[in-house]
Amino acid sequence: MKIGDFAKACGTRISVLRHYDKLGLLRPVYIDRFTEYRYYDRSQIAVFERISELKTVGFSLTEICEILYSDKNTEEIFNSRKKTLEKQLYDLERLINNGGTKMESKFKPLIEDIDITFENDEQMIGKWLIVSENGKEILGDKKKMIYFLPKGERYWCYGWTKGKLIYDDGESRFADDCRLEQHGDDLYMIIDHKSQDYIETGEITPIALRKIDNIHYTKGQIARRDDINKPFVPDSRVIGKWITYCFLDTAEIHASEFIPKIVPPDGSPEYNVNYFKEITFSEGGHVTAILGDEIITGDDLHTWTRGFWLRKYNSSACAYEIKTFDGIEYLIIEWKSGDYRFGGYDTNYYVMVRA
Repeated sequence: MKIGDFAKACGTRISVLRHYDKLGLLRPVYIDRFTEYRYYDRSQIAVFERISELKTVGFSLTEICEILYSDKNTEEIFNSRKKTLEKQLYDLERLINNGGTKMESKFKPLIEDIDITFENDEQMIGKWLIVSENGKEILGDKKKMIYFLPKGERYWCYGWTKGKLIYDDGESRFADDCRLEQHGDDLYMIIDHKSQDYIETGEITPIALRKIDNIHYTKGQIARRDDINKPFVPDSRVIGKWITYCFLDTAEIHASEFIPKIVPPDGSPEYNVNYFKEITFSEGGHVTAILGDEIITGDDLHTWTRGFWLRKYNSSACAYEIKTFDGIEYLIIEWKSGDYRFGGYDTNYYVMVRA
């Protein structure tokens, strides 16, 4: 269900849910990269109620995050709270007896065969501005561009063939029907988008795009590019092999200045943890990384300098830092995925430990 419907079901405001999402406390099971709609599962109502119960007995949102998602002893946290909340002892005991509620995503991605033979349509090639969704005009910073590259080449979540927009965000993959309409001097594309609503109700979300130009763009032209021409500066502390511990987004990294024992709540895609498996920093700026089943090595592809992993193959400089918690070193490194490079989103982060 959309965030508005979920807010009504929980008896709360959308702003509260957005705040919880920012803190990594209660995240949507799915965010449609096309419409940016947030979707929740009905099972998450129990999680919201659990959060509300914990708030009534005085726990902060940071403490609630620890209770729900960390390995800390829940009973010890409750007993500590009892000392200052004697008047709420009854409610507190009830919460202890009820045990913890873990969020289990029941999100079902839409999976279709997108291995479609390409058919060219020169009118589709170029840059398009999304101007409306469901007949409502998009204003301000919510406007964004979609590019249709020559020969249907795929970038980020998108590819195309004549009459079809192909969508693949790593979880869902499907093809939306689209058609071109000329209105005065402007050419429009109407896309019948299969949002989460389609999965639940069979209803499509009409999206209107207005053509901006006919340029034959390449992926390199439309991607965000960082300065990767940085001189090598040694950093003895980063030398060695690091393996993935968890994957967090910007909000989760900055919430509570990062608590390493908090496992990312459901909503952080599992494939991210399994994708970037390990990285080895060697003397002289040499790097070897394992991404999926591929070993990436060679200075022509990537190098490093103090504070940065320089990925030459996609022109991204991923900042890193090392923090120590409870005597354990954690490498926190930016992950500049397609969401960052093509979608304008904030960077995500991998947290790694020494092998």
